[in-house]
Order: sequence, then C-alpha cells, then structure tokens
Amino acid sequence: MKNRVLMILTAVVLTAGLGRITYAGHEETWYNLPMGRVLERAAAHGIEIDYWERSDGMKMNGKYIICAGNYKVYPYGSLVETSRGTGIILDTGDFIKDHPNDIDLSVTWER
Repeated sequence: MKNRVLMILTAVVLTAGLGRITYAGHEETWYNLPMGRVLERAAAHGIEIDYWERSDGMKMNGKYIICAGNYKVYPYGSLVETSRGTGIILDTGDFIKDHPNDIDLSVTWER
C-alpha cells in the first residue's frame, strides 16, 4: 500500500491551476515573462540558444525547461530536475528573498 501512495504523490506535476507544488525536495512555481533578456544573458555566458515552446507550455532552451532560481543554491546554468522534466537555471527573481530554494519554471500559461 505504501508504494501505491508514493507513486501517486510523485506523479503530481506543476500546472497553471496548482500554481505551487513540492517536487524532489524543492517548491516549484511558474512565471510567464518574455525570454529575450534571459536568452541574451545565456548567450553571453556561452550557452547555445535554441529557444522553443513545448506543447505543454514549457519555454525551452534546447532540451531543457528555462527556470529561475537562487544562484547561491542553483548556480547559473546548472541543471535541475523539475516535475516537468530537466530544467536549466538561466534566470532569478525577487521570489528568492522569501523562498530561496524554490524553482520557477518559465511557461506560456496565463493566470
């Protein structure tokens, strides 16, 4: 029975409606902002740019979901596991002041 419950809990993924979930020891939220400056900064750091939007609304760079996080916890350009797949930390935000371990996934969703 414990295995069944565990499987159900780990199957939760971030959605527009949920807004915040716990996944793999961190909290996940989402944001929808233009990615132009984020991608310019990534290119300046030597990261190859291959921007596209996945059918489920994830804003991608290559095979990675563009994410924001606290650079002290998740160094710039690091890969992180999210409920929607592997993300890459290319952005940050004011949310880290109150939630330093959160990861914010970049999406096309609207509130």
